[in-house]
Amino acid sequence: MNKIKINGRLIGDGEPCYTIAEAGANHESDIQKAFKLIDGASEAKVDSIKFQNYKADKLCIKNSPKYWDDGIKNETQHDVFSKLDSLTNSEWKEIFEYASTQNITCFSTPFDEESVDFLYSLDVPSFKIASADITHIPLIKLVASKNLPVFISTGMASDDEIKDAVDTIENEGNFDIILMHCVTSYPTKPEDANLEMIKKLKNDFPDHVIGYSDHTIGIEIPAFSTFYGSKVIEKHFTYDTSLSTSPDHRLSLNVDEFSKLVSNLRLSEISKGNTTNQLDCEVEAVKYARRSIVSKKMIPKDMIITRDMIDIKRPGLGISPKFLDKVIGSVAKHDILEDSPLQFDDIV
Repeated sequence: MNKIKINGRLIGDGEPCYTIAEAGANHESDIQKAFKLIDGASEAKVDSIKFQNYKADKLCIKNSPKYWDDGIKNETQHDVFSKLDSLTNSEWKEIFEYASTQNITCFSTPFDEESVDFLYSLDVPSFKIASADITHIPLIKLVASKNLPVFISTGMASDDEIKDAVDTIENEGNFDIILMHCVTSYPTKPEDANLEMIKKLKNDFPDHVIGYSDHTIGIEIPAFSTFYGSKVIEKHFTYDTSLSTSPDHRLSLNVDEFSKLVSNLRLSEISKGNTTNQLDCEVEAVKYARRSIVSKKMIPKDMIITRDMIDIKRPGLGISPKFLDKVIGSVAKHDILEDSPLQFDDIV
């Protein structure tokens, strides 16, 4: 796996799991809310915050049905997105500059070519391709040509579609790719999280970093994903779950929850360990919890040792029980005190 560096932060094997607070359009086209999202992400100690840049008119036709159920009827995708797309370029510039003052990495998902070029002009450190656009090869090609790290979500995608997207990026000479396992269901049920897919992506694309873009409720499943090999966690984020203009608030973590997720990720990382079965912390247990061959009574010098003279007890400071047959029939080289662990120097 190639390690990838974003704003000085390495991502990949042996590195802490990289966290993305997916603010999306939870700013609700209000720059002050965007600032609050950045403040909250910084407080939660995430590595980065990510927004989405789109215009409803470029994203979908007027009567495009919603593919999520938020309980609101007679509303199209265009209706939803048009409420969230009115931040101006100058306001976006302020948002990214503000993130810089808060020492948090800020990037975005562009949904059209104009957004790609605009974000690039803001010196973003990376791009994200949404699951829905994994077949939008012209958009992926333009993003790849900027020669910045590319996160790409794989929700709904077939193996061939994932490979086509990766090939498109690589054909532009860009190999800084982070594939994000994702399930495009809002919210995703735990039984649909399909974390085994992370292992498959690692096997299919061993040269690339694999992460997980999570849509489940809560913080447990993204933490579990690290045991399958996820090196990046993206999770929807809001500073106020009571907000409702953006449909993503309802499945977003707040500041305290995201902070707990970060803590859980650090805990999962240190608990994974390695393939060494005996650890330093077990040294005392090896000596004192295991058993060895011990004398049941005093054994005089030159005495042939019989089974009734010895037992197998703790601590494990003497001859291992696996050598019992070798000890039986041996001769004591000197007097062996009662209730003593036998050593090989004690017998001949």
